[in-house]
Amino acid sequence: MELTRRKVLSIGGLAVAAVATGCATSPKKETPGATGATGGAAAAPLIVASSAITNSLDPAAALSNVGATFTAQVYDPLVTFDADGKLAPALATAWRSIDDRTIEFTLREGVKFHRGGVFDAEAVKANVERLLSGEPAFAFRASQMGTLSGAEVVNPTTVRLITKEPDPVLLNRLVRLSMTDPAIFKEKPGTVASGTGPFKVAAYTPAKSIDLEAFPESWRKSENVKSARVVAIPDPGTLTTALRTGEVDGAYGLPPSVAAQLTDSFTVKPVTAGSCAVLSMIGDVEPKLRDKRVRLALNLAVDNEEFVKSGLSGYGKVPNGQLLQPGFVGHDPALEAIPYDPERAKSLLKEAGAEGLTLNIATTALFKQQAEITAGYLAKIGITSEVVIQDLSTFITTLLKKSETPLIYWQTDYFDLRDIAGVSRFGPQPEGVQKHVEDEEYVKLFSAAAREMDPAKREETIKAMAKRLHDEAGVVFLAWPETVYVHAAKADLKLNVDGNVLLSESRKAI
Repeated sequence: MELTRRKVLSIGGLAVAAVATGCATSPKKETPGATGATGGAAAAPLIVASSAITNSLDPAAALSNVGATFTAQVYDPLVTFDADGKLAPALATAWRSIDDRTIEFTLREGVKFHRGGVFDAEAVKANVERLLSGEPAFAFRASQMGTLSGAEVVNPTTVRLITKEPDPVLLNRLVRLSMTDPAIFKEKPGTVASGTGPFKVAAYTPAKSIDLEAFPESWRKSENVKSARVVAIPDPGTLTTALRTGEVDGAYGLPPSVAAQLTDSFTVKPVTAGSCAVLSMIGDVEPKLRDKRVRLALNLAVDNEEFVKSGLSGYGKVPNGQLLQPGFVGHDPALEAIPYDPERAKSLLKEAGAEGLTLNIATTALFKQQAEITAGYLAKIGITSEVVIQDLSTFITTLLKKSETPLIYWQTDYFDLRDIAGVSRFGPQPEGVQKHVEDEEYVKLFSAAAREMDPAKREETIKAMAKRLHDEAGVVFLAWPETVYVHAAKADLKLNVDGNVLLSESRKAI
């Protein structure tokens, strides 16, 4: 499941209309034991806000970008991505391939969970078995793990992970497998936390706030920030006011138009979102979308340069007719952007007998403006489009199972895996699940890339996928969006390569 992962709550990236009250941004009383400002550490908490916070404290059940933001502070995976997007050690210090289905990991020694338990190979095995247990709440995270089938303990500091089939991106997938303290598995899921990260949870109010305090025994200690708070402020106007009054030190998930208005007095950091904004065209809802001429007409109707300027306030780039941005394996610089040509679009619709179509667009509140701009482009070629705003749970069903609308505005995240395999909606789907791309050749190439262990051959397969999707106008390509972070001029929010905030390396305004 993918959506944008930063701009919103993503499955993904989707905004949730969570309920916030004034207490969401009111200062927290000093946590007992919190240190004062020494060596740059601030006594008051560093407060960051977004439209919503994680749906669960359990990283195996957290569905969204804000879930990933929380997880990055409290939990650690075996491997991670470094600043250049390359795989790097985390809780595993080394690894080696035993065969095409087995990787052996050497674990970091001396690591403790927040509750005092020791991180070791048994803990890894317990986390893998729990994730693969079939528990519905873990379905999304389990799907991200591909064909991972189990773990074997070699000794306390050595563990082997096994897949059912060869998986060329298993290590990438493991970046999303956060290690949770097995001691809390039997407690109420989602409301307690114990990881190995630089912060532990001090307090949690679902849908409103999470209070964090530094964990001094962490293997990656927080030097500058001793306490932090993540708050949900769903309304962009209220969030902007909280920034201007100093109630919060930084924010993410702001609509681009709002962020653009803050450049006069705040630091605005745009970072690549690792995704592509698209319209999925669901042939099960409108069979005329199975006609390539209709799909191409929808692409020709969009002025991508104007869309980036007006829909994203300049925080994005025009895609050259493919999902992957430069820097990701399989990006093909030889492809050309589909031009803006509304007259040709009208001609193609007439040729296909598809004039006067009604193609409603489903999306979520955060993407309302962008979807409405897109609907305006379609109106100019004679297509009627109503934008249907859905809440998160409804949109999940629309995206992953069955849509009632022929068009879906979303962002095809691949930042999670830093690989096209993350866009699983466009691959083969189980019986009964709607297809976002019905082209059999593309789906075959997707399956081949998922099995190819030779890096050079795999890259060529991904390029072939990109050309096929481009030539068949398989989706409406809109933009390569950027995620925007805003913080006070004297504060500093450090971001990892995924665009998630690293509170342990950030600094509060003093």
